[in-house]
Amino acid sequence: MNYKKKNIKMFSSRIIDLVSKLKGIQNRDRVLLPTGSTHFNTILKGGFHPGMYLIFGANRTGKTQICHQMCLQAYIASSSSIYIDSENTFRPERIKELCTAQGVDEEQAMKSILVAKVLSNSTLLLKLNEVDKKLETSNTKLLIIDSINNHFRADQGAINISHYELKKNFLKILQKLSDITQKHNVVLLATAQISPNFIEKPIIKEIPVGLQYLNHFFSEFLYLIRNSDKNYVHIINSKSLPENKLPYIITSRGIEDYVK
Repeated sequence: MNYKKKNIKMFSSRIIDLVSKLKGIQNRDRVLLPTGSTHFNTILKGGFHPGMYLIFGANRTGKTQICHQMCLQAYIASSSSIYIDSENTFRPERIKELCTAQGVDEEQAMKSILVAKVLSNSTLLLKLNEVDKKLETSNTKLLIIDSINNHFRADQGAINISHYELKKNFLKILQKLSDITQKHNVVLLATAQISPNFIEKPIIKEIPVGLQYLNHFFSEFLYLIRNSDKNYVHIINSKSLPENKLPYIITSRGIEDYVK
């Protein structure tokens, strides 16, 4: 009799777990974070959906600007955000500037952003474990890592870390991010440092450092390009979005559409 009860309990638990997963799938498309830019929203089909987005490009193309702007957009959407900073790039004054330009309460907006600075990949992995637990009880829908490959790149030149260890640690981080994104139905935005693309006459002139590993986890790639007086965002290698390229500018109000 006890054996039957145990089986019934296990079966019921599996049914509840299945229903929970189905609800998560149904709700996935309902989570949407608009960017505040018509051009960005156009190529993203309305904004950022739950999933893993990699943003890469040369310096001063707007990678960190997008991260700051999306923190504010998450607040406007009645959500909170977690900003993992590996390059000391988070600027509270930039958030305040964006709030002033858009008429948003800067104090409340700042309270909605949890910032964590990480100084190594081992620290990053520990922080992601904390994030995983926090997301179980919070209303956070945006996770930002700026940048995902900073310490990976730095460790490539370390004589005390083998290539195997370097790869293993980086893959652990990427797998953890994938698990968090799927489990908690969040938007993950990760910026990436770049290296030159040595292919002859490449369309994509720079590629993310560690692309051979990033490719296995990220489904959407946003390539930011600086050209004369404006920037371009180029959707490439996407599993759900058509390839597209549109101009934008960076102002005190954030990322805005380029208008001739």
